[in-house]
Amino acid sequence: MLKINNRKFSDRYVAFDDFATEYDFAATLQSQNDFFTKNLSTNKGTALDIGCGSGILAFELAKYYTNVVAVDLSAKMLAIGTQKRSASNIEYIQMDANQLTLDRKFDLIVSASTFHHLQNLPATFQAIKTLLNPHGKVVFLDHVSECERPAISGYISGASRDFISDCSKYGFRNASRLLKFRMSPSWLKHLASHRYLSEGRFKKIYGRYFPGCYFVKPGGFMGVIWEYL
Repeated sequence: MLKINNRKFSDRYVAFDDFATEYDFAATLQSQNDFFTKNLSTNKGTALDIGCGSGILAFELAKYYTNVVAVDLSAKMLAIGTQKRSASNIEYIQMDANQLTLDRKFDLIVSASTFHHLQNLPATFQAIKTLLNPHGKVVFLDHVSECERPAISGYISGASRDFISDCSKYGFRNASRLLKFRMSPSWLKHLASHRYLSEGRFKKIYGRYFPGCYFVKPGGFMGVIWEYL
């Protein structure tokens, strides 16, 4: 089921509509579901996926949880999710993660590669904590970089550098399509808007709002795991 909000969202976020199909292709190839499925909550009644994109992680969580709510700003991403990854226990909702307004609580709240887009992390974190059931768990994964706004040339050289290894992992055809997406003007324009936290600032900010959380660092990402006791 998909609920579409009639609110006007900023171009910065709705930009995902411009490359939703190719983003879905890339995200499917490079799925990070294992990080989340290895860190599920004890209770498996309800789960919330913030910034769900085309529903790749939400669809996986639906195998474990009675109900999954998946929210994202991009109507086109959500449409892909409902078309390709629909399930009776998944509810897709168009919603701004800066303004979470949900009338239920969750045993698990996850987010993958979303929070670096947000304007007010403290407000979002406070909202997330009010949405957790006792003994609920948060599991987040996001990019970190010692450079707040990496140069576009770095993204281009990185895509070129990774092509050979991508061919080995995904096959030539898929790797070529992935490279074309990563070099596309719409994707590079989107990357130019990213602002990353350094590893130190990331730990300081997340640690302040989720005291006692622990961190893991897979590649250029930082993972956060915290249980509401």
